[in-house]
Order: sequence, then C-alpha cells, then structure tokens
Amino acid sequence: MLLSLFALAVRAVPAFLTRFVAFALIGFAVEIVPWVDLNVVQPLTRGITALSGALVSAFGGSVAVYRNVMTHPDGFAIQVTNGCSGLEAVILLAAAVLAYPAPWRSKAWGLVAGFGLVMGLNLLRVISLYYIGQYSQAWFDWAHLYAWDVLIILDGLIVFLVWLRYLPTGPRRAGHAPA
Repeated sequence: MLLSLFALAVRAVPAFLTRFVAFALIGFAVEIVPWVDLNVVQPLTRGITALSGALVSAFGGSVAVYRNVMTHPDGFAIQVTNGCSGLEAVILLAAAVLAYPAPWRSKAWGLVAGFGLVMGLNLLRVISLYYIGQYSQAWFDWAHLYAWDVLIILDGLIVFLVWLRYLPTGPRRAGHAPA
C-alpha cells in the first residue's frame, strides 16, 4: 500500500509541476500583452489605488488620489504599478489551483476566494506602505522590496494549502483515475 502511494506520488508530482509551470508562464505572458496591460492591469492598479485612498480617508488619513498615485499633503507619494498589483501572486495561485487534479467547481471556488484574499492583503500592503513611507524612506524601501513581496507570495501559498485542505476527498474528488 505504502509503495503504491509512493509510486503514485512520484508520477503525480512531476505532472503537477509541469502543469503549474506551464500555467504560470501562460499567465505571466498574458499579463504583459499590451492590450491586457491597458484594459485589465492598469484599471486594476487604478482601482487598488482608489480603494486604498478611500480606506485611508475613511479612517481619518490625509490622501489625494490621482489615477494610480496616492499623495500625502506633506509631499510623500506612492505609485501603484503593475508589480504592486498583487497579480503575480494571483497568477501563481491560479497556476497551482488549475494544475492540481481537482473538480472544476472546487477550482472555481479556489480561484475566486484566492483572488479576493490576495487582493485584500494587497490593499493592506499599499496602505501600510503609504504610511511607512511618510515616516522613513529606509523602512519604506525595506518593506516594499523585501517584506511585502515575500508576504504576498506567502499569502498565495497559504491560500493554496488551505484550499487543498478543504477539497472533497474520496474517489469522486478529481474525477481522475491514477495513471
């Protein structure tokens, strides 16, 4: 029994990794297509900026928002660009969910919930960077370039692992027979 599970894992992991890499590469390639950048990525970054600015204002903060830039009255400003949109983490999460042998209904829930959770954390990222940058450029650079990049990717990984935990079990799970 244990040997057959090991044999199944040895066959399944390379297949999952191959599909994961393929879906991730496709996702990143689509993200940089000029039409997608203009009609999806840029509106998303403007929406993230607007929502972040609205939340800062709602909780008593001072902010002016223009397109994808948040500016403090003292002059500090941040620009939410493609790399700050959280899309990279969403693409990796989507690649993992799509590559995993699970029912399509479960994949759809994983994609929708994962998108929401990663984007929610990304809002916290943008808002925290806005506040950190007002007080220390060094801390802003560290948080922006290191801490938050890791945390966003880690968020995607945790969402994937939680999604795996709640997948239906048993022979009906993936609708796939072992190869």
